[in-house]
Amino acid sequence: MTALRTNLFFVALGLSLLGVVMVYSATYRLEGTEFLVARLKHMGLGIAAFLLVTRIRYTLWRRYANVLYGAVLVMLVLVLIPGIGMRINGSSRWLDVGFMSLQPSEFAKIAAVVYLSCALARLKPGSGLPPKPLAAVGVLFGLVLIEPDFGTSVVLLTGVAGSLWASEVRTKDMLLAGAGGALALAAVMLLAPYRRERFLTFLDPWAVADTSGYQNVQAMIAIKAGGVFGSGAGSGGQGAYVPEIQTDMIFALVGEELGLLGMIGVIAAFCFIALAGVKVALEAPSVMARCVAAGLTTMLVCQAIFNMGAAMLLLPLAGMTLPFVSYGGTSLLVCFAAVGLLYRISEDSERAREIKPRRARRAAARVDSRRRDGRARDPRAVRGL
Repeated sequence: MTALRTNLFFVALGLSLLGVVMVYSATYRLEGTEFLVARLKHMGLGIAAFLLVTRIRYTLWRRYANVLYGAVLVMLVLVLIPGIGMRINGSSRWLDVGFMSLQPSEFAKIAAVVYLSCALARLKPGSGLPPKPLAAVGVLFGLVLIEPDFGTSVVLLTGVAGSLWASEVRTKDMLLAGAGGALALAAVMLLAPYRRERFLTFLDPWAVADTSGYQNVQAMIAIKAGGVFGSGAGSGGQGAYVPEIQTDMIFALVGEELGLLGMIGVIAAFCFIALAGVKVALEAPSVMARCVAAGLTTMLVCQAIFNMGAAMLLLPLAGMTLPFVSYGGTSLLVCFAAVGLLYRISEDSERAREIKPRRARRAAARVDSRRRDGRARDPRAVRGL
């Protein structure tokens, strides 16, 4: 397990270093080193968040889950208040804290998983769904959706689904909740005109290649231009014309500059994160730890799938960043914090397994050192003398 969690951190670190190269390659022509400096600062904050979270026993999150939820709830409300929240491209998603812009919806993902996992751990096996905790998570989902930030709200729900699946609630209730959530997401996507347009564009982007399908088509052209080995980091030409290439479409830049082999490498990295997260969840020392690990792993992996799938025209474009790779300070910080939680759960799980045999040996020694009548045995008999 030590090697597993160490490799988990180094895979996350490797992806973030790749992100440094890709973000700089996507922005240096127009912005010089501005994005590179910001990205390095974000990476430093992310690693600091990882180190901080690994120093905290996962059981302490049960004590602070309500505080975390309340803080995130306040921030989500603040971004919607004119004059406080920063409005960019029609969305109010950011808070200016001086040294960087925070995106509370990113914190909402980890808060929802931790808060719900703590509630699920208090349930008896075979119980139904907890209505109040789910309603509380629904409030976070609704506030993120109002910003609007449909992509992050979907990722939040995938994390919730992962926590529920790892819990001990009734399977029937989980399946009903999953069906209801899928229908709600479909309704939210199809009722909003711009989201409906994205879905219709996904069905045939080439028919609207000059308008709503421009981003999708350009991403595919960039990936095709990369071939097997790519054109080399920083040498992409077509990538400069893909909108939002440093965030939503950075996987297209990976395909253009690092080729098919680079894309396979990124996919393999997220496959490792998925397998490592599942192993941490299966070996977790408690229900809460299992739910947290499963929720965070589902959140990271599903977000990666949605981002890479959209770049390759396998899934509709939902405006999601690629974890660890895309530009975004809060996103990187939250991703490293999630890996830090997985790391600490794995560490505490290993310690718990080491303690149990020692306790069992001590108990056996205490029993063996006493006579049947309750008095201590002759020490010579214990030693075999």
